Amino acid sequence: MKNKSKDVSEIGNRAKTILSEVIEVYLRQGTPVSSKLISEKLNSPLSPSSIRSVMARLEDQGYLHSPHTSSGRIPTDRGLKLFVDGLLELGDLTIEERQNIEARCSVAGKTLLEVLDHSSKELAGLSNCTSLVFAPNNIDRPLKHVEFVALDKERALVITIDINGLVENKIMTVPSGITAAALIEATNYINSKVYGKTLSELKLNISKELETQNKQIDKLSEQLVSEGLAIRSKEKGEDHFLINRRDFIYGKLDKKEELLKLDKLLNELQNKKNFINILKNTSEGTGVHVFIGSNTQMFNLSGCSMIVAPLKQRIKNKNVSTLGAIGVIGPSRLNYSRIIPMVDFTAKVLNKFLN
Repeated sequence: MKNKSKDVSEIGNRAKTILSEVIEVYLRQGTPVSSKLISEKLNSPLSPSSIRSVMARLEDQGYLHSPHTSSGRIPTDRGLKLFVDGLLELGDLTIEERQNIEARCSVAGKTLLEVLDHSSKELAGLSNCTSLVFAPNNIDRPLKHVEFVALDKERALVITIDINGLVENKIMTVPSGITAAALIEATNYINSKVYGKTLSELKLNISKELETQNKQIDKLSEQLVSEGLAIRSKEKGEDHFLINRRDFIYGKLDKKEELLKLDKLLNELQNKKNFINILKNTSEGTGVHVFIGSNTQMFNLSGCSMIVAPLKQRIKNKNVSTLGAIGVIGPSRLNYSRIIPMVDFTAKVLNKFLN
């Protein structure tokens, strides 16, 4: 996660302990927490009245809120954010959970869309939250195989397989007069040069070679190679944006107003504008980012939180760039200690395959 909140250093150790306990109880039970209950939980020599005094100061500082007179206190969004950034102790994933995530993120023989869909569904199932994932369609990954397959007299399928086994298919219009032999020749020519190179690198190298006098393929095959690589470069297609298991979050909200606001939020995310803004926030750091309620403009009206980790690509001899993100969205009362490691591990596995 990001660096610890500066607010953590501004409250004393006793206040930190009491705030942490209040929030942990609230996250489990979802009801206001009394000073008497905290005194029993902490098994502390502090009296309920002393704890109540500390809780009152935390309320004055904006970390706790009392919804009703003498009904106990609940954390504010600011209090939750301080807890997550500086006081939370993260749990560990089980071996089975790690294996399930790795299996779902496996790319061999799958399209990018399938990998993203499977991994986000696994994350939704494990976290019991609505999951979301965004990634562009045109990630420039190192390749290991390219093939041209005839569909009919006018069209061919361009198949690319990256070094991890991820498959992408594009349909191209073939030059007039192309034969089956020319398709094979073009395939063999590209595959003699493709391994470990990205599409942009391959296209540049082949373009330079085809400009020389010592050409290794005939004119029609040369045209097929050039146009086939061009169609893979230009045909970016729609970016991938998936929201899985909306029902998980809908089932946790019972107020009609909250449901309507959440539905509006998810639709806005589907339109990608606000999600792109969140990506800009994640691009400056690494690891998991937590956006909570009114601390984030997106969720100010919905009472929701989002836990998200960036998907990044390391380009040869260049800096790492953010490609997209994967995460979960739910009510602010989430099991952060369990879900944050899930999102983090899923993103790391995906990043390993995407790079």
